Amino acid sequence: MRIFAGILTVLMVVTGIIEAEEIEIKGEIVEVEEIPCPSGNLNILKLQLRTQQREMVEAHLGPAWFLDTELKNEDEITITGKFNEENKFMVREMLRDTIRYRVRGEDYEPLWLRTRLQARNFCYNPLNEKKIKGKIENLYIYEKCVIMEAEVKLENGETVRVRFAPEWYLRNKFRLGDELELRGSEVRTNGQIMILAREMRNLRTKTEMTLRNKQGFPEWRRSRMGDRVGTSHPYGGKKPGHGKK
Repeated sequence: MRIFAGILTVLMVVTGIIEAEEIEIKGEIVEVEEIPCPSGNLNILKLQLRTQQREMVEAHLGPAWFLDTELKNEDEITITGKFNEENKFMVREMLRDTIRYRVRGEDYEPLWLRTRLQARNFCYNPLNEKKIKGKIENLYIYEKCVIMEAEVKLENGETVRVRFAPEWYLRNKFRLGDELELRGSEVRTNGQIMILAREMRNLRTKTEMTLRNKQGFPEWRRSRMGDRVGTSHPYGGKKPGHGKK
């Protein structure tokens, strides 16, 4: 029931936005914070923006990992979007340093959220493990299970689909545009290669994380059962769950 309530909330919010007029606002960021998103168990960025007319606007973007840039106070940006019924500015597109970032579609549905028509679970086979290295070209979650997936472009130009873990488990561990080193089990879906990631290294942040154990059992399930949560750590550091605290 919680899932359907979340989807209904999104539809109601989107309906209210569509009826409003789209405008463009230029201003300076005064404050950046993450707030819970009504559509599921994830956070989105909320900006306090001082406009050129010295007015304050509360603008809602998308998840921090959906942007391949870091926003900070005093940044000057231009946002295009609409005010919703609560007078919150829902950003469809942001312009910063001549680069445009799209976070919502023309119908104002979140671009970071996808609907999986047929949920399918894959078995992890350690015999099919492989290591890959590539750049995140696209990053998204599925609305019902909040599992993060990505399209990763490898060094040879090939693009593969990678399934990670729930968004709450990976929050702020990587973002769009990051280069990753991954180890995981290769499976085939609809004729395409997909990797079920077991270990991950982020070359931007120089951190690594274990998502599944060697048999493929999800580490996030252990954390939900009260065990120690996997955390990112510097290269050369002790892995989560090993050694003394």
